[in-house]
Amino acid sequence: MNEDVIYYPKEAIRKATDSFETPFFIYEEKRLRENCRRFKGAFTKHFPTFQPLFAVKANPNPDVLRIISSEGYMFDVSSAGEIWIAEKLAIGGMHTGNYVPAYELKMAKDAGFIVNLDDISQLDFIEEIGVPEKLSFRVNPGIGKGEYESLVMAGPNAKYGIPHEKIAGAYRRAADMGVKHFGIHMMTGSNVLEEDYFSAIVDKLLEIVANVKKETGIEIEFMNIGGGFGVPYRPEEKSLDIEKVAQNIRSIFDKKCEEFGITEPVLMAEPGRYISADAGWLIGKVQVIKDSYKKFVGIDAASNDMPRPSIYGAYHHISVLSETPEKETVSVVGTICENNDQFGKDMELPVCKRGDIVVIHNCGGHARAMGHNYNGKIRHAEYLIEENQNIKQIRKPEELKDLYAGTNI
Repeated sequence: MNEDVIYYPKEAIRKATDSFETPFFIYEEKRLRENCRRFKGAFTKHFPTFQPLFAVKANPNPDVLRIISSEGYMFDVSSAGEIWIAEKLAIGGMHTGNYVPAYELKMAKDAGFIVNLDDISQLDFIEEIGVPEKLSFRVNPGIGKGEYESLVMAGPNAKYGIPHEKIAGAYRRAADMGVKHFGIHMMTGSNVLEEDYFSAIVDKLLEIVANVKKETGIEIEFMNIGGGFGVPYRPEEKSLDIEKVAQNIRSIFDKKCEEFGITEPVLMAEPGRYISADAGWLIGKVQVIKDSYKKFVGIDAASNDMPRPSIYGAYHHISVLSETPEKETVSVVGTICENNDQFGKDMELPVCKRGDIVVIHNCGGHARAMGHNYNGKIRHAEYLIEENQNIKQIRKPEELKDLYAGTNI
């Protein structure tokens, strides 16, 4: 059994539930920093100039972002909202939007972000907003992988990136416009746990870099290999060996740069889930236990708090702070009027009673960030377990009146 999947700071969570109203999210600073250091350390060992970017979409809470930034990370942003919070925190990085309007590209450029274009047609916008000295393009290398079909972000069915067969034309046109320094980016999938996959896509990307040089004479100076670095959600899944990933990519760099006669570009990557997912938990309390055709345990959190199970059918491990060693098969559900509002189906859990605390794992990334207000639900507070074990609130819960802010009520 993978202990990383079932780990949680039990005593700190107990303390939090004694002090704060459920449901809420809680993050652990110590684990966040450990994840940051493991990832960055694995790559800088082989690439001294390596620059990690945290994918802000995974967890945009400012206190979380400050911790990650302090570990040497810049930011990967993909929307006006993410540019705004990054600028507030005075952290730069790369903007990779898709199908975004010109004003957002201008916002990214003015904030000092590397602009990473998703399509050749967006060069028209660049002419409108002013040509930067440095520019990057997102390429679709024709291959992709993901835990679910919707998480496959490259290949013929993906909406992202410029087909690799057309990418040289994008660089040629940008150079004619006056761009002086070039990068390349790919993001091919999400939550991948196979080490060999990353070296395979880097191999393909370096071939594309070599072809760009061959067709245009342009040297790619920096290369962002994207994210997709997975974490195990099920106890039987293995953790990604990030040391092996980095070592394999180093081997591919050595081989391909020599083979193609290209100057080694500065390596970048943009982990999100790998950094924050297992450093956060959604905490709820049992409210209703229903014996129906099966047994349902209803908690005060719902899919508006953490939608992944309702969207993807994603599995999240669940622990119950119960006094009994006896177990039973139950489904853990929320209060949304949709049948997919189920955090866990037919799970073997300790026998629950009303008031028991439920801990949903891997909720530090792509969890609250994906939350919503459907069914008139408010989103809940966030707390941080600091390294000194102090627990502080880092986001207030919404109030019912917030649902109607801006209306004529």
